[in-house]
Amino acid sequence: MSEESLSRRKRQLRMRKRLLIMWAIFIPVVVVVAIFVFKNKDEVMEDMGLTKDKIYEENAHPEINSLINGYFTAYAACDQLTLKNLVTDPSQYDDMTIVQKKAEVVTGYNNIKCYTVKGLADDAMVVYVVANISIANVVSTPLDMNPALYVVKKNNRYMVDNTALDKKTSDYIASLNSNQDIMDLMQMVKDDQQKCLSQDPTFKEFYDRLTKDSQKSNSGAAQATTAATVEKATEAATDQASEKQTEKETEEAAE
Repeated sequence: MSEESLSRRKRQLRMRKRLLIMWAIFIPVVVVVAIFVFKNKDEVMEDMGLTKDKIYEENAHPEINSLINGYFTAYAACDQLTLKNLVTDPSQYDDMTIVQKKAEVVTGYNNIKCYTVKGLADDAMVVYVVANISIANVVSTPLDMNPALYVVKKNNRYMVDNTALDKKTSDYIASLNSNQDIMDLMQMVKDDQQKCLSQDPTFKEFYDRLTKDSQKSNSGAAQATTAATVEKATEAATDQASEKQTEKETEEAAE
């Protein structure tokens, strides 16, 4: 092999060695960047202006925010007059038994946020309410998410539609509940509740007791939120009390 060929081969070997070193550095950097982007994809997309719009708006309608804040404040305070004024069917609050029993457990709602999705009508909204709840004898105030409320405009003001919704509307809300954005909200609430369960023995004791009572009453322990479980358990307990009272009155009448 000539000296010129040998020199050329040495140059090629040096070039290959440099390329190998560059790739050895470049590939790990690409991997690290890819992992970072994957873990922080939402922030990265937002910085790049590529954020996908959510299905909902957050606190975007002051009139609805005012309605929901007033509704939940009245619910916790067992304010019958205000509740009747904020719903489409005031007669549902002629009997305040369930509201009173629930208020003995959930004593307040704070930092209320309204996540709204357009309803089937132009003046209707589906509202997902997320708030920190105060619970009797519990130290922490976990996040909670109530079942979707349907809000409609009546007499030029928004009101909570507390009537039995038609199938089309119910199916629409069910379809929203399975949307990933709404499921992410639910997961956010569950994550906060799990954090409270791990850090607050008073909440864990309450939650375990609530779940046990819910299972006994067949009202379903696998609720998305604490408030939903409280409401179901309260309704079941109220129904059971009414049945016992009816049985007692029937026995007394027979005697």
